[in-house]
Amino acid sequence: MDEIQYAFIDEAGDYRFDFETENVSSHFIIVAILVKESNKVLIETEMEQIKQRYFQGDVIKSNIFDTNPTLGMQILHDVRVLPFRVYAYVIDKRKKREDSGILYKTPFLKFLNRAIYDDLSRTFEQLDLAADDQETKLFICEFKNYIRTRSIPDLFNYSTFGFNNGQSDLLLQLAKLMTGILAKGYDKTQLSDYYRSFFNIIKNKFAAINLLPLNYTNFLFDFKSENHHSKYDEVIIKQAVNLAYKYIEKQRKSEEDDEKLRLDFLKFLLFNLKENPDEYVYTEEVLDNLNAIRDVKINPHYFRSNIVSKLRDSGLLIASSKKGYKLPVCLNDLYDFVNLSTLTIHPMIQRISKCRDQILLATNHEVDILDQKEYGYLKKVIDMEKLEI
Repeated sequence: MDEIQYAFIDEAGDYRFDFETENVSSHFIIVAILVKESNKVLIETEMEQIKQRYFQGDVIKSNIFDTNPTLGMQILHDVRVLPFRVYAYVIDKRKKREDSGILYKTPFLKFLNRAIYDDLSRTFEQLDLAADDQETKLFICEFKNYIRTRSIPDLFNYSTFGFNNGQSDLLLQLAKLMTGILAKGYDKTQLSDYYRSFFNIIKNKFAAINLLPLNYTNFLFDFKSENHHSKYDEVIIKQAVNLAYKYIEKQRKSEEDDEKLRLDFLKFLLFNLKENPDEYVYTEEVLDNLNAIRDVKINPHYFRSNIVSKLRDSGLLIASSKKGYKLPVCLNDLYDFVNLSTLTIHPMIQRISKCRDQILLATNHEVDILDQKEYGYLKKVIDMEKLEI
């Protein structure tokens, strides 16, 4: 068996849908702290020191972000260096109600169980799940039962994907910190002006944040660009997000490794669009996220040729520049992509043109290396360029 990867799970939010009532959460948040077995003791040791340093040995509480934001930021600076990753789900209950007519906790829990299990089991071949056993955490209790009916234990009663009693109160407290941060940015009952500061400290630990339900029209409802450069901006963002979600929906059950990478990349771009619509994500940051949950690491060349290029071949809109990648929200983003591409395309065409000219000259125009049928389009491009000169 490969090294065990643990997932320590926490939830935040309630199961009510009467949003006109005070203190009913708008979002339900699920966080999994991903930890390799070889790093578990190290993280527990460091979390124990944080508990002693800031909480006098008491339980690490996520309400520190409300009571003392400055101290909360210091704790996050201490936590960010630890070897773990965060895989999260942020479910907008309002949109789930609009889409599916869900008004009660039972169908909502059924939806969560199926959606989270399907995604986790496709993303991770092996995962040792752990969670708090409090009766008040209804999703976690239901999720445990749901997985037990689907997991297949071996002769030693161990399930490669399931709850195997691998507990750690300290790592569950770390999960609670992460759910607390996400709640500050999404849940209308907990929104905080400090969210951006909190998240920017810890964002490199997030392997993925899955925004549910997967409905591009709902996503657009939330998107508000501060910079409308042209009347076409709304068309561009709608097309980019629509194509991304359609691709995710079409390929979401694929078992092919590269397809899973493409889906994770698109989810990451969608999340970045939600958080920082005008910012590019550097290639290194993208690869850190994609590689965080994989044993076989991908390199930049493989990423560009097998992930980004294939998505563009499928018609998806992905802008790129020297600053990285993003989903386009305006014409300038698309111009960035064209400009970056011409830095490669135009010099290559000119080199082919010069090579062709040399052979034409040497053979008294008897040999044209672009006469082959498959080079017809390239020949037209070069000949047109010469006519313009």
